[in-house]
Amino acid sequence: MSETLNIVGAGPAGAAAAYAAQKFGISAVVYEANPRPAVKPCGRGVPTISDMPFEIPRERIIARIRGAVLYVDGIKSVEVRGSVNGYIVDKEGMIRDIIESSGGELVTSAPYNPSNGTVRVGGEVRDLKSGLLAGGVAFYSGEKIQGVQAIVRAPRLDSMDYLYIDFDTKLVGYYWIFPAEEGVEMGVGGFADPASLRGLLDRFIEARRDLLGNGHVLSVAGAPIAVGGLSLGSIRGLHKVGEAAGFVLPLTGEGIRPSAISGYEAARAYLMGQDVSETLRSLKVSRTIRVHSSILSALRRLSPEDRRRFMLEIPAAVHEEVALGTMDMGRIVRALAAKPLLAAKLMKYISLR
Repeated sequence: MSETLNIVGAGPAGAAAAYAAQKFGISAVVYEANPRPAVKPCGRGVPTISDMPFEIPRERIIARIRGAVLYVDGIKSVEVRGSVNGYIVDKEGMIRDIIESSGGELVTSAPYNPSNGTVRVGGEVRDLKSGLLAGGVAFYSGEKIQGVQAIVRAPRLDSMDYLYIDFDTKLVGYYWIFPAEEGVEMGVGGFADPASLRGLLDRFIEARRDLLGNGHVLSVAGAPIAVGGLSLGSIRGLHKVGEAAGFVLPLTGEGIRPSAISGYEAARAYLMGQDVSETLRSLKVSRTIRVHSSILSALRRLSPEDRRRFMLEIPAAVHEEVALGTMDMGRIVRALAAKPLLAAKLMKYISLR
């Protein structure tokens, strides 16, 4: 076995893979194309930490998540408090800390070339014949949506400790407001072009002045989001993990936790000589992604009116289990007991996956 694990991509998956390698006494070299890790804009939310493969460093926790509010076309559908236990994190700091504490080497400004399997480090070109590819959405071959996010300074929400998500049935997408270090992160993602989404985001910010008060926009950035489900496999001997392999929950866009789980488990399987793709396919989070994909496909086939009716009819407990990916089947079944027709629809999406 090689004494070094090569990892392309310093995101949550790459950091978790380095963390796993250290448990085997193997050092990791993590190559990042950008000058620093975690440049992709995202909500930085980890809404549940029960299955995170590493402990989030305390100093990298920006806010504690204690609840979630879900709207459908501006109509409040679900509000949960107390049962949600997660964090908003400093993603870049967390990634750096995990790689460093694992004894791994982080090499930035080192782009990977999939056409010949090399990475450029300064004036040196290195061949990567094996390892893990955690290079993010650029290496994802499934369906993607666009997301646009603004950092908004909003003193009225400085103590915000919950996630705000509003599903848009016409867009087949969602708006969000998450706590952030600088204020709050407000974004929109869905099946529309970036220019249209930017317009929707501007209107969303103005529409939520009841929450924001006189808050003002500090910055705006956008990026694609993988929503097409798992896309496992390898490129030139590097096994895809993280968002490159589709480890994002399609209904919510959550990617930090699924990606970290995939990176850790892929590295563990790789270093033990096991089938990496089969290991990733069998994970609980992979099943959750398949359920999300099935529900999203069904929603896209419905009219906006039927989407709204379907989303509003789902009990709060089911929304919570599916959105968080915890998928407690006992709780789901109990919540659906009084709605047999809805139960039949949802169980088809869940059970056949």
